[in-house]
Order: sequence, then C-alpha cells, then structure tokens
Amino acid sequence: MRKVVILCSHFLRNLAYYRAGWRHSIPRRTTQFWVTANGNFLDHCVLDWCKLFADVRGKHHWRKVVTDHDAFLASMLAVLRMNSDDFDAYINEMQTYRDKFVAHLDLENVMYPPRLRLARRSASYLYDYVLLHEDDDGFFPEGPLTAARFYRLFANEGRGVYAV
Repeated sequence: MRKVVILCSHFLRNLAYYRAGWRHSIPRRTTQFWVTANGNFLDHCVLDWCKLFADVRGKHHWRKVVTDHDAFLASMLAVLRMNSDDFDAYINEMQTYRDKFVAHLDLENVMYPPRLRLARRSASYLYDYVLLHEDDDGFFPEGPLTAARFYRLFANEGRGVYAV
C-alpha cells in the first residue's frame, strides 16, 4: 500500500514538473538539458501510471491494495466520466507510448505523447482513495497532503525552477 501511494506521488510530482516546463507564462527552456529533463518527466509519468493501472499482474497495480475492486472502479470511472471500455482504451494508449518509445525504441517514426489529464485524475483518485479508505493500519501517520495539494506544491516548485 505504501509503495502504491509513493508511485502516485512520483507520478503527480513528475507531471507537475513536466507541465511547469510547458507553462506559457514562463520563459521556455530550450537547451538540450531542459528538453531532456522535461521529456524524462513525461516518460516517468507514463512508467509510474502504467505500474498503477496497466500492469494487472504487477506488484503495484491498484487491485493489490483496494479492498472493494468493483466499488473503486465504478467510483473512479464516474469521477473520470468514462466507461470501462474507454478506460481500457486509455490504458492501451499509455502502454503503447511506454512500449514503443520508453521501454523500447521501436521503428515508429512519429511519437504521440499520451494525454495526461485522465492519468492525473485517476492517479489522484487512487492516492486519495487509498489514504481515505484503505489505510486501516496507519501506514501514513504523517498525514500526507491530498493529491490536489501535493500536485500544486510541486507545480509551484517547478514553475519557480523553470522561471530562474
């Protein structure tokens, strides 16, 4: 359970940093260092999200820590305003990017980075859900922030770094 929350945290932090690099109000960093760093934030988002939602047999899939699978999935899909087929298609989109451009460099000539709004909403939902409904043993005595507050914290930090 702790590692699932950590993966959600890593996802949210990397997404905040990735998006900070694309903010129009911040001068865009165009040296190879900043381009590479920003691309790495994206790649890590996809890797971590796939561990949580796509790798059904993996150690960190949400089904390993959520007690009531049906209730969680139905509730998450309602929040995402999707049905299970749409979510499966989104999982496929994320896996395709991971498999073709991150884990392997296939022969594809054009890269289409996945949209990350649904990834953020689903990872945030999982983060908050686990803390609220599954932490019966007190794994998080320090009382972590909500997913939204956690994301904002690192979005602000990222904007500050990119602006310097």
